[in-house]
Amino acid sequence: MKHRHLTYVPGRAVEDLPAAAILDILDRGDLVDWQPIAAAVEREPDGPFAERVAHLIEVHPMYGTTALWRTWIQHLRQRRNRTDAPDERASLASLRRGAGLTQAQLAARVGMSQSDLSKFERRDDIRVSTLRSYIEGLGGTLHLVAHIGSSTDEFCVGSRKGHYESIAEARKTPES
Repeated sequence: MKHRHLTYVPGRAVEDLPAAAILDILDRGDLVDWQPIAAAVEREPDGPFAERVAHLIEVHPMYGTTALWRTWIQHLRQRRNRTDAPDERASLASLRRGAGLTQAQLAARVGMSQSDLSKFERRDDIRVSTLRSYIEGLGGTLHLVAHIGSSTDEFCVGSRKGHYESIAEARKTPES
């Protein structure tokens, strides 16, 4: 995008642009022009560049885009706060997405319909055997950890029916 009277080196990091250039992109740009700014804000929604953009849109309101950018920054910050929460645990869907698979792809791997896999990912009470198949479909292995009193045992849930092998037992080497 050509910025009125502003000149800067193409490919320059948006974080290094002067305020006038950022305002011009936000006010007169289109989605393609906004993409580098949106990506920089998404990388660090609480960082200095996101703060700078938030400040610029408040000080220099723009018809239509100020509300859009304000909402985008708030959304990113809320999302980051949810994922940074110490009690937040990985969901099955996030594990699948992290493996780069769609529901349909994983469903085909584990022998269930996409609809059933979707329901499984949202279910609170699941069978260990189904979870094992799901994790193996992602290319992993399922390990269960049991904490009883001061004792901790880890078990590998194997592919064979009823096969729960104690990791401690499996690591032991036969004595000669």
